[in-house]
Amino acid sequence: MAEWKELGNKAKNLTLAGLGKARDLGQSAKLNLDNVSEEENRKRIYVEIGKRFVSEHATAPEGYEAFYRQLEEVEGRIEANKARLNQLKDED
Repeated sequence: MAEWKELGNKAKNLTLAGLGKARDLGQSAKLNLDNVSEEENRKRIYVEIGKRFVSEHATAPEGYEAFYRQLEEVEGRIEANKARLNQLKDED
């Protein structure tokens, strides 16, 4: 009889340990999702800072020339794509 009681206690302890581990994994998953959300917030803030900086500095300050060139290139490609999309709409 004592063996069954001991076996029952072991099973109970294993179950409790498993539940604790599951809770820890759940908390880890939630924290990871929270961090992903916060990283997206940070990216959004950096974008807003960048937009404001560029709007307030029409010409590239020293050290930012390459970034401004890259921005101009990207904007040029976007405009070219928009023009091509308009052509495709007109062809239909």
